[in-house]
Amino acid sequence: MEFEAFVQLIGNVGFPIALSLILLQTILVKFNKQMDTLEKRLGQLDKTMNLLVRTYYQNTQKTEKDHNQ
Repeated sequence: MEFEAFVQLIGNVGFPIALSLILLQTILVKFNKQMDTLEKRLGQLDKTMNLLVRTYYQNTQKTEKDHNQ
């Protein structure tokens, strides 16, 4: 929003409502950024867990083959 729009908004609806809207917008922007970061971290965690599970099963199969021989 432009400065003139802020001035007009304050003049029309009052300072507390305008301030509340500005704060709400700021909070929502920060929340969306945090959610995006969380989504990326969860994706990385999922990849890491899948790699650990695959590695575990590969090691388990190797151990079973060694015991059978």
